[in-house]
Amino acid sequence: MLTQTARRKAAALLALVLFSALLPAVSLAATYTGTINADKVFLRAKANTSSDYYDKLMKGTKVGVTDASGDFYKVRYRAYTGYVMKKFVDLSSSDQRKLKASAEPVSTSKYAKTKYISGLGDAPRETRNGSAGEDVEKLQRALQIKKHYSGTVDGKYGPATVAAVKSYQRASKLSVTGTADSRTIQSLFGKLSETTAKNDPAMSGISRIGQIKVPNTTRPGNSGSHVKALQQALKIKGYYKAGIDSSYGKQTIEAVTRYQKAVGLKADGVAGFATIRKLFGENAANYTVETKKLDWFNGGANIIPKGATFTIKDISSGRTFTARRWSGFNHLDAEPVSARDAQTMKDISGGSYSWARRAVLVKYNGNVYAGSINTMPHGTKTVSGNNYDGHFCLHFYKSRTHETDRVDGTHQNAVSRAMNASW
Repeated sequence: MLTQTARRKAAALLALVLFSALLPAVSLAATYTGTINADKVFLRAKANTSSDYYDKLMKGTKVGVTDASGDFYKVRYRAYTGYVMKKFVDLSSSDQRKLKASAEPVSTSKYAKTKYISGLGDAPRETRNGSAGEDVEKLQRALQIKKHYSGTVDGKYGPATVAAVKSYQRASKLSVTGTADSRTIQSLFGKLSETTAKNDPAMSGISRIGQIKVPNTTRPGNSGSHVKALQQALKIKGYYKAGIDSSYGKQTIEAVTRYQKAVGLKADGVAGFATIRKLFGENAANYTVETKKLDWFNGGANIIPKGATFTIKDISSGRTFTARRWSGFNHLDAEPVSARDAQTMKDISGGSYSWARRAVLVKYNGNVYAGSINTMPHGTKTVSGNNYDGHFCLHFYKSRTHETDRVDGTHQNAVSRAMNASW
């Protein structure tokens, strides 16, 4: 049996529970104090002007602002929670900022806090109103960084993103369409991740390989006009999807490799003689032979046999002369085949023979190898009538000098420079 005191406490507790159930739900959101600035302002049940109202508020009335919805503030007044038009509520600037910050959804995108456009990685593909996904996230964050988008990075291409794209296009003097096309992406990111022959700005109206000047052979790490021409041709063929950037990187290597596999060539990712000829035609006028590394002590010493005649091109001057192998074990010993060739050697050395190392290309049996020479005649002479009293040294990758039996660093540096040149 409960005592009379216990029964009174239980009744009081039940009354409190029942009373609490009748009260409106109280939001745990932050509340900011606003002041009504006009008389007879409607406190409405919903955030629209046609909604029923709970009360008419007089000027000076204090309300608790908890949220914003379009042109209305969500407020608490006495026992009511309703909506008042923003223009009738005075709220401090700092409270407005806090309210806006708390009302905005927090982005879950991994790009939301990226500080620089370069940190966004590969440029996004073309997107437009209605698109969604990671490409849109990158676009939105880039527009935020450029101060054209103030919304949330949510990957949804809606009206706010359209307006931001138009703002950027207008500022960048592009066609104002609201669509993130290739020109907009190129302008915003400085590069393109995927384009076609029709929409890549670097194609400049080129639609046939015959319109492209045949490039030299190129390899990974190269850059410039020859790589650009290669990318343009592969773009037309449908093998190169990235934006044309004139740089022989990963995407170019992959495109060349796919093309080589498709046409039955060795799939090494290098745009060599066979690849250029296959891509631009058998009669390509100015294709070049791929420069190769001849590893002297790994089979290289036998590539150009004793007695063989070959052509040497000086990298610095572009001059060529013909020479013949006499002998050589640690490196190749050669002689100019005629007085005219000897004179060319003297000319490229500045008018007198020299021990200075010179980067050269050596063409033999349809191949081109990177090498290094000095022009000073010395030792044994076997070719008569060439006005050259002796032979000269021709070094290749990892060859050594006769005197020290060591790899000569200066010759090897010249060989490395020659590897970046083409015939």
